[in-house]
Amino acid sequence: MDYRTMFDSEYLGAWDLPRDATVTIAGVKAGQLVGEKGRTAKKPIITFAGKQKAFAANKTNCRTIAAMYGTDTRQWVGKRITLYATTTEFGGKQMDCIRVRPQVPSAAAKRPANGSATAAAAPETEHEDSEHDTDDDDTDNEPSTDEVAHD
Repeated sequence: MDYRTMFDSEYLGAWDLPRDATVTIAGVKAGQLVGEKGRTAKKPIITFAGKQKAFAANKTNCRTIAAMYGTDTRQWVGKRITLYATTTEFGGKQMDCIRVRPQVPSAAAKRPANGSATAAAAPETEHEDSEHDTDDDDTDNEPSTDEVAHD
């Protein structure tokens, strides 16, 4: 078990995703996160049906979802997306991140039969780290929710 899953956090981290996880969007609301040095960032907070942890989506992930379902976040509710863990370069370092697969999941893409904790399924605990997600530029090379300090 990744040690980062043992810290409190209401948001998903890449370490919460041992494999691709297809989830159904239950809601999207505006949120504000506090990162390193007290810097705040506005982000869409996405919740998933039957899942405890929310996903603080960055611009890259929102563009991916919008390409599938449109830019109106109200239209995302009830739609399915597939999340996966990967890495990206940020500040000259490789960082863990979560991305959204750029295709609408097939009906066959379901939660594993063994009921393992994937995607927003998340264990009750996660991480508290000092990594960050500034999301204030328009590049595709931006960190994801798991890189936000949760103070």
